[in-house]
Formats: sequence, structure tokens, C-alpha cells
Amino acid sequence: MAKSWAYGAVTVLIAHLLWLALILTQANADWVMPAIVMMLFVIINIAGIAAFVTALRAPRDPILLGLTMAPLTAVIATAGNLLLVASGTHLNFAGAGGSLDLFFVALTYGFFVAAIGASLGAWLRQRRAAP
Repeated sequence: MAKSWAYGAVTVLIAHLLWLALILTQANADWVMPAIVMMLFVIINIAGIAAFVTALRAPRDPILLGLTMAPLTAVIATAGNLLLVASGTHLNFAGAGGSLDLFFVALTYGFFVAAIGASLGAWLRQRRAAP
């Protein structure tokens, strides 16, 4: 069970590290902007992608295990944005909450996409196991 969770967690971590690298690179090279736009779609939905990977590999409780990708994604997204601010990158948050708002929005949306991803992963796992 820990191994399947680790696959999902590594998926989230790699996506966020690539996202941070692209954002920091964009400050010096405008040509990476198309990659940033594509990566934005991945980052927004990474909890669902990781939940799918986790549920597909989970020996039991695939949906519950997949849902744990939502809080992980919210924490890493918030930490990544705090790191960007600390590095001097300007972030424009709408609203007064800043990083706290980001955390709760990422958590809420993360649970939504993780539920879909985990359900699809569990369904595919069951389908592949059936004779």
C-alpha cells in the first residue's frame, strides 16, 4: 500500500518541481511560456492524475488511498508558491488570503479531481483483474 502511495506522491512531486523550474526559467527566457501553459493544465489536475496512478496500483482501498493525493498536492502547491515569493518572483493573488486561499482552493479542487482519478483507477484495476 505504501508503494502505491509513493508512486502517486512522486508523480505530484515531479510535476511540481518541473512547474517551479519552468516558472523560474521564464523570468530569463520567454520561449518557455508555451511549456508553462501546457504544464499549468497538468498542475491544476495533478491530484487526479496521481490519484489514478495510486488507485491503479493499490492492493486495497484504492479510492481512499487516491484521495490522499489532494492534501499532498495542496501542501506542495502552497509551499511552491511560498518558495517562488521567497525567490523574488511576483505572484498576483486575487483576494486577501494569498497562500491560505491557494491552499483551500487547491485542496477543494484536489479532492474533486482525485475522486474522479481514483474512481477511474479503481475501475480500470478491477477491469484488468477480471477474467
